[in-house]
Amino acid sequence: MNDFDGFDIRLLIDEDGDWIAHFIELPQISAGGATPEQAIVELRVAWGLVKDSYRVHGDRIPIPTLKRAA
Repeated sequence: MNDFDGFDIRLLIDEDGDWIAHFIELPQISAGGATPEQAIVELRVAWGLVKDSYRVHGDRIPIPTLKRAA
């Protein structure tokens, strides 16, 4: 299992040269940084906060489509 509970991530570079990391299946969860590594670190923080929010609100934490099918 990866740091992102089985979700795959995508790294992109924007027009300003900053790196953006986001979940392929949950593109609304993203984070940026000056390097790919920093963007991934920031995405890890964001994912932890998103999961905390789901728990606080009593919502189910999403799971990847491929994991659901298994």
